[in-house]
Amino acid sequence: MKRLLLLTALLLTSLTTAAAPLRVLYLGTPAVEPRGRCQVLMRELGRDALWFDYLSTPAEATPDLLRRFDAVILDAPAERFPALAAVPAVRRLEAATLGAPDAPDFAAGARERLVGLVGPARAAEWRRFLAAREPEQRETRPTIANYEKRPEPVTFQLPLSTKGSRERIQVAPDLRVELFAAEPDIGKPIFLAWDERGRLWVAETQDYPHDVRPDGRGNDRIRICEDTDGDGRADRFTVFAENLNLPTGFVFTGGGIVVAQPPRFLFLRDTDGDDRADERREVMTGWGVGDTHAQANNLHYGLDNWLYGCVGYSGFRGVVGGEERQFAQGTFRFRADGSALEFLHQFTNNSWGHSQNEAGDQFGGTANNAPLFFGGIPATILPRGMRAQTARRINTEDRARPITPLFRQVDVFGGYTAAAGSAFIHSAQLPPRLQGKAMVCEPTMKVVALFSVRRDGAGYAADDAFNLVASTDEWMSPVFAEVGPDGAVWFADWQNYIIQHNPTPSPERGGYAARTGVGGAHENPLRDHVRRRIYRVVCYSPAPAPRRTLQGADEAALTDALADPNPFWRLTAQRLLVEGRRQAAVPALRRLAADPRALPALHALWTLHGLGALDAATHRTALVHPEPAVRRNAVRALGRDEAAISLFFGSAVVSDPDLLTRLAAAVKLAEFPASPAIRTVTANFLREPAHQRDEWLREAGRILGRVHGVASHREGPNLLPNPGFETAGADGLPAGWRRRDYGTRAGNRDAVWTSSAEPADARAGRRGIRVVTTADADTSLHADVPLRPHTRYRLAGWIRTGAAFGGKASFNVHGARLETETIRRRETGWTEVELEFDSGDRTTASVNVLHVARGEAAFDDLRLVELTPIEESAVAGPGDAARGAALFHRHPAACVLCHALGGQGSTVGPALDGLATRATPAQIRESLLEPSKAMARGFEHYVVSPMPPMGTIFSPQEISDLEAYLQTLR
Repeated sequence: MKRLLLLTALLLTSLTTAAAPLRVLYLGTPAVEPRGRCQVLMRELGRDALWFDYLSTPAEATPDLLRRFDAVILDAPAERFPALAAVPAVRRLEAATLGAPDAPDFAAGARERLVGLVGPARAAEWRRFLAAREPEQRETRPTIANYEKRPEPVTFQLPLSTKGSRERIQVAPDLRVELFAAEPDIGKPIFLAWDERGRLWVAETQDYPHDVRPDGRGNDRIRICEDTDGDGRADRFTVFAENLNLPTGFVFTGGGIVVAQPPRFLFLRDTDGDDRADERREVMTGWGVGDTHAQANNLHYGLDNWLYGCVGYSGFRGVVGGEERQFAQGTFRFRADGSALEFLHQFTNNSWGHSQNEAGDQFGGTANNAPLFFGGIPATILPRGMRAQTARRINTEDRARPITPLFRQVDVFGGYTAAAGSAFIHSAQLPPRLQGKAMVCEPTMKVVALFSVRRDGAGYAADDAFNLVASTDEWMSPVFAEVGPDGAVWFADWQNYIIQHNPTPSPERGGYAARTGVGGAHENPLRDHVRRRIYRVVCYSPAPAPRRTLQGADEAALTDALADPNPFWRLTAQRLLVEGRRQAAVPALRRLAADPRALPALHALWTLHGLGALDAATHRTALVHPEPAVRRNAVRALGRDEAAISLFFGSAVVSDPDLLTRLAAAVKLAEFPASPAIRTVTANFLREPAHQRDEWLREAGRILGRVHGVASHREGPNLLPNPGFETAGADGLPAGWRRRDYGTRAGNRDAVWTSSAEPADARAGRRGIRVVTTADADTSLHADVPLRPHTRYRLAGWIRTGAAFGGKASFNVHGARLETETIRRRETGWTEVELEFDSGDRTTASVNVLHVARGEAAFDDLRLVELTPIEESAVAGPGDAARGAALFHRHPAACVLCHALGGQGSTVGPALDGLATRATPAQIRESLLEPSKAMARGFEHYVVSPMPPMGTIFSPQEISDLEAYLQTLR
């Protein structure tokens, strides 16, 4: 033990004395200002190997971590970080002493102060590191776009060797980067995944971005990379499949893999055990290929045993399962045999990211300015023609955190313009401060960024947590990052100086004239097809993860793996149990589903579901599990039949204290067939004040009301003139409406608005509005109407877009930042969009019919109406015991589902024989309306009563009837 401690001490000493970059920890707060000051320093000094890490959470700033840094800058009250006591005062610097970050000499002055702070010996080691680095070489090249409008375009950095590139990659000082594979052993890696043996499989593309083959047979491959000697470096390479064309992702299923290779998804399988695919068949087709960086991507196996993915604006249009589907820019799920495909969560722009957290909640991301989304409501529950918020951007910070000023971007300068991926970190092999954080790759900024994802009501928010990986090598381009079976973070480095796809440079935008090639990317001789790297991020002195495999594992081993701390092994074990139809595991799985730990229980739940062996008793136990993650997965696992409705009403999920579980319950309510009981629950859900305060629950209620025909508000008269646009004015526009353009762009000058009598332009009646623009425009028709202050209003109408449409169409209130959902797809049918808002202090509204787009759109049946809450009378008539008996025994939420009476019923709750002799009428009423307030004897182990507050299920009259019946039980 002494020898081990001595070796550890020597290692820690070597970290601060060996030739190495200078490491500075910046301790701040979540506020914008200190994060911005740190950003200036890390951006301006990173190329000099002064590397900064930022922490604002005191618990993450442990004494061990702080001792690994050469210096600490404090930009927060010292008492915020108790671990500072581990840092000698001579190694600390107050941020306030560095001056203003916008001062010309801010970074240079900080550099001088920090080098002096670390002492002569450490400064000498740092200079030795700089001198020993592979030198950077630069040249002027004419095809480097200057979208940032720098005084001069950035010069071309010649490519570095793997050694030179690694010398410029920063991770925290308790982590290190290991090279797993590189050229010439692998091709350009665009996606990584691992099989049940823990082997890495890589989707490689030589054809990206221009070489699109109509027959789908190109130069790309799926390759298996193995480390056979355990040294952390791949030494065996097997081509599983070749002659592919632009594969953007794949997922293991059915003994093979499903590969996304738009326009087709292919199933590839090795049938003779030589690790080479000899079966190749098409699963589905219809995926867009018009733009190769907007194709389907990021395939994953879902917790619910569906296969998931993401797609950009190239979208999907085809027939699956006998039904025509069309969608773009968001996430989807599908069955491995191609029999079903569902669009789930609508994002706002081009998308290259799908993930799920440990509880199976859905996430993804877009390339531009919204790197992380939470998908809270599946689009599958929306009635035809309805638009709603199915996903929402959750990142609270727009800025990326590069460690070089020499990044090149086409837009969203300094932010996320090429974001890819949204994977979560959960690994016993990585430090606690990283657990639960989401990773987003930003190749233009040379970073794998981190976000601290936290619960926010019924949804999530994601705060900036700076970087896991950053580099000053301008070729380093991370495009994929996930935790592998060994617990390390693996990331694919595309290694390309030219990452920009489009828009194509022009003299006005970019500084030179380029040409758009096949696949939508601009042609550039600097695009590289030779260099490629795959790295692992590991702890500096990790406890090595045991090498393992689930190949050939029996039911007991697979069931045990459902409790593994690494999500990869849990999900792989679940997949093998389900796809192998391992029915012998069912008894153990049912026991595991009742485990008090959330993760084993929910994996057991979904494994049973996938095996068709999820019985009512196990499902009921999951619905009242102490962990909310299990409860909401139990809700999601419900079917839509009477048995599912009975289980649903036998739990308290519709009023669950966890709002995300309550959101899952609302989604399930929307899936149930309409009935008087469902409509009553829906009405109660809509009236709950807490649901109106939470944006996700409010949106779920809006959808529920539409699905089941229940209104929470009464609409007043339409305040807009000529709202159906049936009357045309002398100017050819709808009477009462005037044109208003925004800006002077050419598309505005050429825009043509008409009151159209064409049948396609009218949803109802004889006329609608039609607008056509031949270039990007920002134009509208508007009408001004009076409002009452501090009053609730609904703005809603119908929109249809044409085949060449590109941009957005919507309705809004001018100058008020109030806008309905937007239509961004081309060639949509008539779709209703709406917005509810409070008028605040406003006394007028200037309502726009808005077209910020190029192409054709039509608008009809617009309304602006005042909303008055529909209050249900709290006064109920005298209770009727006979009606109460019917509710007790036959309602979908019948009390006998959980209680026994006369020896009949369930034992989930206490028996109710003689209830009226041991409880007063007031106590009976309290037990119905607030069941968690006083648990019955013997049921105190429930954190929350499994019985829902009956006021969320029944009307006041039904509550009165139930009370009358319960008072007869003597």
